[in-house]
Amino acid sequence: MVLTGRAKPRAGFTLIELLVVIAIIAVLIGLLLPAVQKVREAAARVSCNNNLKQIGLAAHNSHDRMNALPPAIGWYPNNSPSANNGWGSLFFHLLPDLEQDNLYKSGLMSGTNNLGQNPGGPYYSGEAGAGTANYVGTRIIKVYTCPLDPSIPSGGVYTDTVYGLQWGSSSYAGNYQVFGLSDAGFNPVSYQNAARIPAAIPDGLSNTILFAEKYARCETNQFGIRRGNMWDWWEANGLWVYHPVFAWATWWGTGVGPQSKFQVQPTPFIGNCDPARPATGHTGGMSVAMADGSIRTLSAGMSGTTWWAACTPKSGDQPGNDW
Repeated sequence: MVLTGRAKPRAGFTLIELLVVIAIIAVLIGLLLPAVQKVREAAARVSCNNNLKQIGLAAHNSHDRMNALPPAIGWYPNNSPSANNGWGSLFFHLLPDLEQDNLYKSGLMSGTNNLGQNPGGPYYSGEAGAGTANYVGTRIIKVYTCPLDPSIPSGGVYTDTVYGLQWGSSSYAGNYQVFGLSDAGFNPVSYQNAARIPAAIPDGLSNTILFAEKYARCETNQFGIRRGNMWDWWEANGLWVYHPVFAWATWWGTGVGPQSKFQVQPTPFIGNCDPARPATGHTGGMSVAMADGSIRTLSAGMSGTTWWAACTPKSGDQPGNDW
């Protein structure tokens, strides 16, 4: 006779076994999170670089159509007030070449701009609808925002508590030394320029930066918050303090020269961010669009001298070995 016994019920996990399992899971999560973060950072950099690529190509397309690059701020394509012309920032003038022609045309207006200039007929302006819900400059342009710009507010529209202004954020800026007009000492002469490629960039298209990352909001404690500021909106509305450019000499000594080198993740961006200089939210370095249409990542360890050589289009200097 075969005796059968009742199977003993299996005992559950002991406390020690449970703690071991929890510890293993915690270690795996700890190993996984940095990998996930790296993937997100890589994806964000690809997105940011793609934006810069589109903006750079838009500048070239605009140049080919109009036989000159847009100005930092001013009239385009004609260099002075005229009917059917455009008035606004560099980024307003690029809209037609970024599949935003309808937004550009929605800026049709007449009368004077805020400088008192009147072309004598309808013209397109980034100021159109200012103070109303139809203001052109409050529109969010996806290609103008970087996923890793921590200064962009929720929704993308910033409200200035000092002047009561609103605008759409921009994470990128144009090189004033190309799009504006400077003297031999890099002092601004006019925002209105008509630079032509390659004549205006004898230092070489592959050695000259057209666009760089720049926090949408960057403030310093040097003159007090909201006093020494240069918030960037893509449509400057003619107010020179608000504009998406860099390599500009009118700020406190850090806007031009080797000291103007870009910042990497300045923290906090309200209080410890130099508004005169570009700033990137990426680790390791700054993404830029070159005048030849290529995209480069500049190392955080790059010297200020090499940086400034890449900002100047006609100084006869070339980037150093750390380029």
